[in-house]
Amino acid sequence: MIINIFLCILFSYLITYFFIPIFKKKSWVSSPNQRTSHMGIVPLGGSLGFIIVSLISFIFNREYYVSLFLILSLIGLIDDLKGLGNKVRLLTQILIGIIFSILVYKDSIFNFLSSSSFLFIVEVFVITLMTFFFVSLVNLTNFADGLDGLVSGSMVIIFLFAAYLLNINYIFLVGGLLGFLVLNWYPAKVFMGDSGSYFLGSIYCSSIFQANSWIILLALLLVGSPLYFDVMICVIRRYFQKQNIFKAHKLNLYQRLNQNGLSHWQVSMIYISSKILIGLSFVIGNIQYMLFTTLMILVIGLYLEFFIALPFKDAIKKN
Repeated sequence: MIINIFLCILFSYLITYFFIPIFKKKSWVSSPNQRTSHMGIVPLGGSLGFIIVSLISFIFNREYYVSLFLILSLIGLIDDLKGLGNKVRLLTQILIGIIFSILVYKDSIFNFLSSSSFLFIVEVFVITLMTFFFVSLVNLTNFADGLDGLVSGSMVIIFLFAAYLLNINYIFLVGGLLGFLVLNWYPAKVFMGDSGSYFLGSIYCSSIFQANSWIILLALLLVGSPLYFDVMICVIRRYFQKQNIFKAHKLNLYQRLNQNGLSHWQVSMIYISSKILIGLSFVIGNIQYMLFTTLMILVIGLYLEFFIALPFKDAIKKN
């Protein structure tokens, strides 16, 4: 197992490193502007390394559903390199979400009303909710990818926790992410782009759907809550400000912390550390400890919001 994890780290790193000069030559890069947080020109599509490594491990273990997420990742890659409209991306996400939800529904924890006399109506309703959650989580993961090492480092902790709770095979994705993280940490030499964030959001959602108890489902949601709660609240605030929620911006808490003086690595470590604490509180204690720790992290988040980060209204003016 340890050798396999090391190989995942090594191959992910080498694949990612191999594609960096190719993407630069093709000008498949992200250039700095007023809506980005990086300074130099950074290649996109660095997710190919951890996607390839994790796909091989999942398919080898007969978890073929990941092929659906590869389609979504390819759409993200095309969007990174050529640009696609919001409608095309959203429609693809919905279709993949519906197919995946139908495939896993019967064996999921959500199939708890099978004895209902209105079974078909119930199934349609639950699958619709699952699809909505899938699309939401995929997009929230994409919105969270705004600082060096933030999403990749956070996902390392999330999938370590998923490997502990659900399926040890997630550990190979952790290895792939670690290989990528070496190149994605501040100052980043490569970005994962939409292709990577779509893939990771899909895998995270699949782990939640495959939870075999409500406690594990809640635990998986809580371990990801610091970053996802930040992005979700920002989406709601932007919606009420009548902004296009799919348009690039710098209004998330993590971005406003960076704008007010904290470096990329400091902000990333705040979020990664919070996930470690929340995860450990469950491993060492139980779900009650985890809920308490999450609440304490939320209090710290409020402190950062009101006393450390650039105020939301000021960020809107700069945005």
